[in-house]
Amino acid sequence: MIDTSRVPLALARQRLLTATFRYFELRDERKGPAGGFVYKRQKNRAGDEVGGIVPHISLKSIAQSEPPEETVLVDRPEVDEAITRVSGVFTVEAITPPSAQLVENVSEGAVAKMDSGGEHIDRVVAALAKAGSLRLPGGGLVELRNVRRIGRSVDLHAEAETGDVAKPQTVAFVIGPPDGPVTETMVHLAAREANIKGYSNLYVVSFAIEDAATKLIQSAVTRILVSYVNASLDILMGDSGWDLLKTTRSSEIFSITGAPEIQLQRLRGEGADGTSLYQVHLLGVDVFDPATNEVHHQKGDEIPAWFLDTDYNELAFWVSQAFFPKTGAWDSLKHELKGVFRDEVWDHLAGTTSAPFPAGKHMRVAVKIIDQRGNELLVVKSLAEAETV
Repeated sequence: MIDTSRVPLALARQRLLTATFRYFELRDERKGPAGGFVYKRQKNRAGDEVGGIVPHISLKSIAQSEPPEETVLVDRPEVDEAITRVSGVFTVEAITPPSAQLVENVSEGAVAKMDSGGEHIDRVVAALAKAGSLRLPGGGLVELRNVRRIGRSVDLHAEAETGDVAKPQTVAFVIGPPDGPVTETMVHLAAREANIKGYSNLYVVSFAIEDAATKLIQSAVTRILVSYVNASLDILMGDSGWDLLKTTRSSEIFSITGAPEIQLQRLRGEGADGTSLYQVHLLGVDVFDPATNEVHHQKGDEIPAWFLDTDYNELAFWVSQAFFPKTGAWDSLKHELKGVFRDEVWDHLAGTTSAPFPAGKHMRVAVKIIDQRGNELLVVKSLAEAETV
């Protein structure tokens, strides 16, 4: 069983990128691991077999005084202590099918209801009612009261009261699909209905969201205050599994998130091969607080981790460069490599400015950050948006 929720995945990425590993001797350097490893028979001072080749003593060899056969223990290859091995390129992916318009002239919200039979929406609404709050950065909360399904609605799924008990505000919720991201169209339709019906705020609750939908939420064209709420995948465990979660985690199931703020620059001059070079600066994250109508800004150097895909294809995020600003993640690796690299290298890996990179064939970059709450936030930019410096 593997825990694939946000925090374990973020920690796994960090540990893989910053750890050191033993280097095993290869039988054929040209073939690499595919050519096999070197195994030897060795004993320690106590006479115990500690090598990769050990004698296989059988009753027949004892009875007939025959030399025992030798067995290779594949988990004991010879180690080359002079070489330190570090993580190579890897990616973490999940199957997230895009939502589809299955029926003509039917809104995406209605399609989501038909696809799920209402079970997924009911589960999320029940979880919202049980949590009773939405978490904000810095430990703040948006309290929810009387969370309930909406009886007659096309693109909205639930409503609740927030704010002063004497003068409550009624807010609306739209629930994203269980197996795909929230789309720009879904946000647009839900915001339009919420605005017409006079709700004070709209909360978009989902496990994932498209970049275009995030940009729509950040803009002012919706004519209503819209916030994206990242839902924990723990909800998919169902009622029995969700009840087993610790009570202290109930307020962490739903987190109001924002979007990373980055600056994409086109550097003056050209690279060695004559191509243009680009650079990304992580400025921080802005999260709107619907309870106070204030924007919380978190600086880039306060972000635990951020990753850059220099040629984003809008299908899978490939980590081209990785940074851990607000951690000592690189300290162990720096110690193991013992001065192989200058201090400037480690400062760069803990910084907020990427290394220069050439344009990819998709002419698009993406930045993914991991905030203190384990949320993954993504922003995508075309290289055409780059500022020349």
